[in-house]
Amino acid sequence: MHSVIDRGTVTPPPVRIRPDRLGRAALVVLGVMTALSVVRAFGPLTYPGDIWRQSDTASIARNYAEHGLNLFLPQINWGGSGPGYVEMELPIMPWITGALYTVFGEHEFLGRLVSLAFMLLATWAFWGLAKRILPPTAARWALIAWAVSPAFLRWGTAFMPEATVLAFTMLALLFFCRWLQEDRGRWLAATAVAISFAGLAKPTALHVGLVMALWLVFAARDRLRRPTLYLAGLAGLVAPVLWLRHAAWIHETYGNTFGVLSGGDSKFSTWQMLLGPDMYLGNLRSEVLFIYGVFGVPLALLGAAWLWKHRRGALAAPFLLAGALGLGVYYLMLGRYSGSDMGIQYHVYSLPYAAIAVGIGVVGARRLLPKRLGTRTLAALGVVTVLALSLQSLNVFRQSLNPDAGVLGTCATQLAAVSTPEDLVVVGTDSTTTMNGVANNFQEPVVLYRADRYGWVLAADQYTGHALAADASQGARWFVNPVPSQIAPLEPWLQEHATQVRTAAANGCDIWRLDR
Repeated sequence: MHSVIDRGTVTPPPVRIRPDRLGRAALVVLGVMTALSVVRAFGPLTYPGDIWRQSDTASIARNYAEHGLNLFLPQINWGGSGPGYVEMELPIMPWITGALYTVFGEHEFLGRLVSLAFMLLATWAFWGLAKRILPPTAARWALIAWAVSPAFLRWGTAFMPEATVLAFTMLALLFFCRWLQEDRGRWLAATAVAISFAGLAKPTALHVGLVMALWLVFAARDRLRRPTLYLAGLAGLVAPVLWLRHAAWIHETYGNTFGVLSGGDSKFSTWQMLLGPDMYLGNLRSEVLFIYGVFGVPLALLGAAWLWKHRRGALAAPFLLAGALGLGVYYLMLGRYSGSDMGIQYHVYSLPYAAIAVGIGVVGARRLLPKRLGTRTLAALGVVTVLALSLQSLNVFRQSLNPDAGVLGTCATQLAAVSTPEDLVVVGTDSTTTMNGVANNFQEPVVLYRADRYGWVLAADQYTGHALAADASQGARWFVNPVPSQIAPLEPWLQEHATQVRTAAANGCDIWRLDR
């Protein structure tokens, strides 16, 4: 019998709200991966493959703290006897870290926690996007796939700008999605601002403009006629273009570059790369291992097939198709790095599309199972799925705690022991100034960063007495050679003009004091 209030209306029975168990599970998974990331942030800065990039970024943060927080003049340690100002993307993450150093002192974990903060911002934006283009169950599984991807753990606490650029890229995609769905000018303006910051953080992020253009063609083609769309696109490019011009001026003036726009390096594919299998296999390997975590691949393929079958009215279909085409062009253009171990970080942009596809794939797999399966059985299968998707991330976590920095770490320790902070140093490397006829960024910052020294890096094809004498004439006091096998061309000059104080046989690294 229903209760009746004094106005004679019937009070409806209470509505039972089903507990969002999957949503809670997604939060638990995200919490666990965040906790592991915090642990990793306090670990050694030695993860294989990324150590050179992390050392450069960390040295820029240190130089900001020690030499003034001028955002527009980032400094590296391999600038020789000059100030070391370098052409690079806008150093948002190292500048924030440098500012924190001035308050709390120099601690590497601060920079890595800055990256984690940006990764969590990217996660928030991804969740905002996923729940707008996916059904609730698929959206929650997409969030789980995002959190357990090796990309989250590898770059979420790396001393690198990848988490920073991913955060701004995800904000741009979220705002653009809201503009597509709500058609309000403020979301288009917000998209332009987010694209601008993404392009400043890393110019490679500007490929998201192609993704958005394709998304618009597939989802709302009639809006292509609006002038405001093109004004927003141009507005989003103004700040990145101005910064790139300023960065090119730094290179022209001081001679140091990461190869962002002018000289020093080339990231673009050559015809030889495009016509051979290595670049494609390299891109596939990075995607499988560091984005999908191996076990995500079959689920993503199932998700793509399921989405294709049920594409009518599906909001995720145009997003994933635009992402696949846009990323395909991006990886083909920048195949010299994206297709090799030197540029695994270039694949961080694949994370949102992979997570969406995997989320759909899990739901599709569930619908292929017998309907009579009990709740406990389904929960157990869900746990197994999460664990399978997490295996490669856990492997990344395990490897990242390895304190062994190899010969470069040994060289840094030995150099710090025999030299003073004011001494300028020449550090050898096995990288060459060109690679297959293409300009190559041969700079190796690990020894200089770890020893807190400044100086030059000597490329493998510059191992001549003339090159080393030129650096000595500008003040070089020490020569560090981490590659004993290539010392032969320098031996006559070193015997006459230097004294060996450390040997690879006894100390793991060859170090010479250069005669004044």
